[in-house]
Formats: sequence, structure tokens, C-alpha cells
Amino acid sequence: MAKKTITDVTVADAYLQILADRGVEYFFGNAGTDFAPIVEAFAKAQALNTPVPEPITVPHENTAVHMAMGYYFATGKPQAVMVHVNVGTANGLNGLLNASRGQIPVFFTAGRTPTNEEDLPGHRSLDIHWTQEMYDQAGMVREAVKWDYELRNAQQVETVVDRGLSIAMSEPKGPVYLSLPREVLADPVETFSYNSPTRQSPASSPWPDRNAVDEIAALLAKAENPLILTGTGGRTVAAWDALSDLAERYAIPVVQHRFRLLSLATNHPMNMGYVQEGWVSEADVIVVVDTAAPYVPTKNRPRDDCKVIHIGADPLHSYVPIRGIPADFALTCGTAAGLTAIGEALETHSSSSRDRIEARRKRLAIRQQELHGKWADQLEAARHKPTITSAWLSHCLSEVKDDDAVMLQEARLTTAQMHFDRPMSLWNAGAASGLGHGLGAALGIKMALPDRQVIGVHGDGAYMFGNPVSAHYVAAEQGLAHLTVILNNGRWQAVRGATVGLNNDGYAAASNRQPLTFLDAIDGYEKVVESAGGYGEKVTDPADVLAALERGLKAVEVEKRQAVINMICTTD
Repeated sequence: MAKKTITDVTVADAYLQILADRGVEYFFGNAGTDFAPIVEAFAKAQALNTPVPEPITVPHENTAVHMAMGYYFATGKPQAVMVHVNVGTANGLNGLLNASRGQIPVFFTAGRTPTNEEDLPGHRSLDIHWTQEMYDQAGMVREAVKWDYELRNAQQVETVVDRGLSIAMSEPKGPVYLSLPREVLADPVETFSYNSPTRQSPASSPWPDRNAVDEIAALLAKAENPLILTGTGGRTVAAWDALSDLAERYAIPVVQHRFRLLSLATNHPMNMGYVQEGWVSEADVIVVVDTAAPYVPTKNRPRDDCKVIHIGADPLHSYVPIRGIPADFALTCGTAAGLTAIGEALETHSSSSRDRIEARRKRLAIRQQELHGKWADQLEAARHKPTITSAWLSHCLSEVKDDDAVMLQEARLTTAQMHFDRPMSLWNAGAASGLGHGLGAALGIKMALPDRQVIGVHGDGAYMFGNPVSAHYVAAEQGLAHLTVILNNGRWQAVRGATVGLNNDGYAAASNRQPLTFLDAIDGYEKVVESAGGYGEKVTDPADVLAALERGLKAVEVEKRQAVINMICTTD
């Protein structure tokens, strides 16, 4: 059993060194007075060339959490975030909710205001240390994390770090919370030993039950109109490949309605688009891949005899208090393993189902051709409109982006007008719809993939929620040149749509200015990035969209500056 020993350190020194030993590369920090031992430990490590995570100054907690999420998305490696006691925890909760619902592991920590009024190192030294104390600081995040704890003493450091990381990385993955009292961090330790490498590993992914897999395969083999619904099925390259293979081999159409992560190539022969109408109601077997809300019953309800199968690490989505979506089978498994197992089991039915599969393949080819015709008509109409539309902007983005670009979606793109053929290439990090996720997530991805093109697309409201001054500051300090595109319609269109949807003949529907939905007092968002040395441009004419995007990418790729293109658009 290999051990490392360090001497004449503080708990903060030991904590940072263990994080580095466990593979944590970055420490995204929004500091306060509770950070004093941490700041000292980082300074000491820099002076002595001691391996610790790289500290990244992040001026807002929302940016910090989503940077850690973006970095994990690109690398599969969880990172550390530290915020300032209770107030920082509160500011970070939006990101934690997104991470929790998106199954993104984040090692989220916060200082704990000192409780000792004198004597101990790190004791209370400012008036604020009295008013920031809480009875249960972790209480505000407990529903958003898998595990929480408060570090009690030096002897717990290794156990606490290892337990937090292993729980975060066990399926279903998610954030954890650790509070760090200032007195404990400042506590001196003469000798500190820890295991290297760790002896705490994440739990293995659940393996699909063979009997359940065989029953599911039998249902699919007999189905005339099977359907796959997914919003996040392509969380890994293996899951993307498994879904692609299963759908193509057995001619099962895939619909990705309101997806959070594109899980099938846009040009895949079984990609039947992003609208459920005409698919859910005619299916006789539906396979729901890792998706909490595959359809809205009041809008698209399966027929009564349709069998509904759920696949995922938590197929019943136990974190949702009430959920009545039918689950005739709920297969607990890693997504890739489950899809692969079903595909293999279907091979035993190949002789009896071959004709049915090939007939379905021909029907689906015709339907896909019809879909593509509608999408072509949509683009042609958008091309000639006097204002910028989502369809036209989406087409132009697809034209200018690199084949291996990673795009963050925090606005309503028209995916039907775009081309993506690689996994992990189009992501919406707001699994809890906590807006403001895209700016930070884009920074985390760019930090992880410095040679890849990263493009973030945001609504004007989402851009404001994303704390743009904080995000542009980090991009400038860290040299994270990427393109931000704002779909600026001057309003909260989602709020307006929800209101009109519930009251389609109400007062709001008749109003040309619904209360609490307009954001048109300012529209010069491109100016914000200029304060950070970036390139900003406002576009109002659809004819200028393509050239403006190219100018933005030139600033990013040639001048190595971040860029914001502010597109004044319609609400289509």
C-alpha cells in the first residue's frame, strides 16, 4: 500500500495536495474571508513548487459551477469549486441544480464561517463572522447534492475527499457538497500521511438484468412501430455509438424532443427529428433512454396498449417527487451497456423479424425524406424574411462551424437546420432550466479543449443570467477565446409562450406587451465583451449574419480574442 507523507503543513495544505493526487486539475474559486488558509496554501505551493490544482479566480459562483460542469463534460474528470460560506453557497445553487439533474459530478465546497471567538488559529476576526453563521449551512443544497459533510479535523481529510469524489462519480453521477471551517483549514499538522493512489473507487455501473433485457427484446422484435425517445442518451461516446447502432440495425426511429444533449447524428437514417407529434401516438413500443420527461401527457400521449420501457442508471428518476409516466419496464443500467445488451438480444429474433424490420426501414426512409423536404422549405422561407430567425441563424452557424466544434445551446436553435455527426457536440447544460449556464460551461469546455472551436448560443435573458462580466473576465484572464452568439429578441419568450398556452384567449394573449416578459430597455450586449478586450458586433440584417459570424470566428481564431455577436432577432 503506497503512502505519501508531508510534514509541517496545515490542513489546507494537505487538502489541496490530496485533491491534486486524486486527479483534480482545477480549483474554481470565488473567495471570501474564509479562504485565508486556502490562499496561503496556494501561495506556499507556488513558492515550493508543490503539486496542487491550478487556482482559477472566478468573480461569480454561477460561472464557477458551470465551468466545472463544462470541464467534466469535455474530459470526464470532476473538478473542485469553492465559494464563500453561506452566501456563496446560495449563489452557486442554480448551478448545483443543473449539475444534479444533468448527472454532472462537481466537487462543490464552501468555507464555513469561524465558530471560535478566540484562541484557535482561524478564529473569528471580523464582525461578519457572527452574522454568517448558520445552524445548517448545507441544508439549502441538500436536495441538489448526493452527499454533504463538514470537515471536522485533519484526520478526516483523506477520507472526506475520497468519499466525496467516489460518490460524485458513482451512477447516477452528480454534485457533492463539503463545508470547510476556517479553523480546521488553518490547523497546523506536523506529519500527514495519505494513500496514493486512492483506495476509494466509484461504484461500478449497474449491469442490465438479462431476463428483463430478453423480455424487452421480445417486445421490440414483435413491434410494428417501435420508437426511441431520448433527451440525454448520448452522455458518453459509448452511449452515442450504442444508440446509433441499435436504431440503424433494427430500423427504430429516434425522436429527440427538447433534448439536453444531442444523442444521434443529424444525418442518421433513423433520426426523425425533434418534434414528437405523429410519433408518440402511433408507437406500440416506446424505449425512453435516460430521460425524465419523454413526453407531456396533455400534448402527446401514447396509446393505451403501448408498452413503455425506461433505460438508465435511475430509470424511474427517483429525484422527481411525482411522476406518472408509464414504466412497463424500468431497466437499471449504464446507458451504453443497456442499449448494447438489447441489441444483442434482438439478434436472437432476427429470422422472425427481418421482413418486418426491412419494411419499416423503407417506410421510415420515405418519412425522413418528407421531413427533410419540410426542413428545406423552412430554410427557404427563413432565407427571405426581413428579420433574423432562429432557422436562418442556425443554418448560418452550421455553415461556419468546424466539423468538430462543440456548441453550447442556451437558446432555441433550429436543430433541423444544423449538421452534427459527432458525440458530445451540442449540449444544453441547464438540466434544471437554471438559466445562465452556457457562458460558464463554454469556458470550462474551452479550458479542457483549447484546440477545439467552442461556440455558445444564448438568449438575451440567458446571457444576463450568465453573469457576463464574470464570464468575460475569466475568458480574458485565462485566454479562453471562444465565440458567444446572442439571440436577442428583447423578451422572455418562454414566459410569454407559457402564459398564452394556459390562457390562449386571456388578457395576456391579447396584449402586445405582456407584463414581466420584456427585456428591451437595453440591447447593446456586444459592448460588455469589449470591456474585457473582446470583439463585439450587433447584427440586425439577415443578409449580414454569415459574414458577422465569420468576423467573430476570425477574432477568436486569428486574434485569439473572445467574441460576442449580438443578433437582433424575431421570436419565431
